[in-house]
Parts: sequence; C-alpha cells; structure tokens
Amino acid sequence: MAVTMVATAAAGLAVASTALAASPPTITSAFTPSQIGLSDSAATALSFTITNPNASGTLAAVSFTDTLPAGLAVDDPNGENGTCGSSGVITANPASQAISLSGGSIKAGASCTFSVSVTAAQTGTFQSTTSAVSSSAGASSTGAAATLTVIPPPTVTVGHIRNNAKYTYGQVVKPTYSCTQPDDPSGLTDCSAEDDLGNDIASGGALKTKIPGSHSLTVSATSDDGAVTTDEIDYTVLPDNQFAIAKLKPQSHGALQFQLALPGAGKIKVVELAGKKTFGQFSGSVAGQRKLHVTVKPTPAGSALLKQTPSVKVTLQVTYTPKGGVKHTVTRRGITLSAKK
Repeated sequence: MAVTMVATAAAGLAVASTALAASPPTITSAFTPSQIGLSDSAATALSFTITNPNASGTLAAVSFTDTLPAGLAVDDPNGENGTCGSSGVITANPASQAISLSGGSIKAGASCTFSVSVTAAQTGTFQSTTSAVSSSAGASSTGAAATLTVIPPPTVTVGHIRNNAKYTYGQVVKPTYSCTQPDDPSGLTDCSAEDDLGNDIASGGALKTKIPGSHSLTVSATSDDGAVTTDEIDYTVLPDNQFAIAKLKPQSHGALQFQLALPGAGKIKVVELAGKKTFGQFSGSVAGQRKLHVTVKPTPAGSALLKQTPSVKVTLQVTYTPKGGVKHTVTRRGITLSAKK
C-alpha cells in the first residue's frame, strides 16, 4: 500500500512539473505595404511581432535576427518604430541588410511589435525570413517569413513627334502619348505632358508652334507609390515665314510697285515671269519686322519685250526666307504691265 502511495505522489509531482514548464515565444513578420514600386521614394515597413504564449511569467532574453535578401536594404533613416521591453536592443543600420533584436522582454500573454523601413534596389518578389526567436524559455521551432513584391517604374510611350525635329511656324503638330504601370494596371496616378512654356498638352492635342526657337515637351507618368518616369522631347519652331503682298500698282515703263508685310529679318527675292522669260527681278534683305515698299523694274530682256508688244502679262513670284528659317513663296498671276502707265 505504501508503494502505491509513493507512485501516486511521484506521478503527481511529474504532472505539476509539466504544468509549470514555460513555452518559448512565437514570431510573425509582414511587409506593409506588401507591394511597392522601384523608386528612390518607395519604401515599406517590415514589422515583427513576438508573442509570449504563457499565462504567467515574463519571457526574458528575447532575441532573433533577420537578414534581408539581396536587392533589399534598411532605409536611411531606418524608420525604426516600436520596442520590445525596456531592455530590448533593436539593431537596423541604414543601407545594411541585417535587422536584429536582443535582450527583449515580454510579459505573460502579451506581445511586442517593432518595424523598420526597407527599400528596394531591384524589381522582383523577395522573401525575408527571420531566425527562430530565442528566450529564457528556449527558442521557437521556426522563424517567420514575409513576402514583398517590387514592381518596375511606370513607362511612357510617345508618338507623332520626333526628338530634335524642326517644325515650321504655325505647323500643326499633334503628339500622342500613353503611360502604363507594369504589373499593376491601376497603379498610375498621373499621365500628362507639358511644354517648356507651361502649356498642358493633351494626348493628340496640338503643340504651340507660333513661338520660334528651341522648345521641349515633357511627358510624365507617376505611380501611386510616387515613382516618376519622364520622357523629354526637344524640338525647334522655325521663324515665321508667312508674309502678305498688298497694293499692287503697275507703273510706267513696265515697272511694278507693291508692299510687303514681313514678320522678321530675312531675305527677299522677287521674279516676274513672262512665260518662261524673266521680265523683271529684285532682291534685298530686311533687319526685322516691317512693311517694305518694293519697285521691280524690267530686265533688259523685259524692256526689249515691251518694245515688241504694247503690254505684257507677267506672273509675280515673291520668295521670303526668314533668318534661320525656310523659304516661302507667294505667287500672283495675270498682272498686266506696259510701257505706259
């Protein structure tokens, strides 16, 4: 009978001893957000939560490490937030790949959470896995894994305009453009274009081509994580080559007077044709915008023609070439010239 009582007592002691044994902590981790874009401004918070599963007793010496995979690194500044007991030491040096906790403490039934800011240097899917978490009650059987997806920056496609193109004054140019966010079609917050004059240009909208000189069109795509991709197209608007002819007045001896309204500096060439023969001609230049009065007199061949016939019908061709621009010719037909006024 005494033996039975001893055995019962021993069994009771074994049960009591098992009930008092403390369990090691558990750990979970997560990236928030779990998807970011590849850009200087994109970052995510990698958080760790360690839990004391015991109904009583504080866990001490709570420690673990997490080595980030290649392509990820601790941000600068590291964005550290949270603690794990007053004695816990969190290490996360900017630009490094090592995150660790040592000497942490967690009260019974409680948890501690801290996070560190992480950036990406390349696109892809990354998994960061911690070591087992150790403590005064031993180590957890496994660590925790968190997955992060890093998507490429947005893309820009531009059409109907060429880099370093030259356009005539007032030419109709309607560039088109589109933007996409690879791997995240809904991830764009902006797709727009602006010229160097501050004008917003819609896709398919006309450029402002009445200011001569060097210009640029910048198309920008912005993703919801702040990544920006731009494409800048340079182009040149040539000087205005449009002009007007007014007040055509035939004069005596086959001369012709008229007025030119010129937009700027350039050269003028005037030719009068009687059939295929040059009846009269004139050339000159102007230093700037002005109205120019021109008198064209017959060439020797034109004067000889007037001696053969009382009047001659000529075609007037006026060519204006602005400085730095392309020539433009205006023609007037059926002008009658004679030896008499």
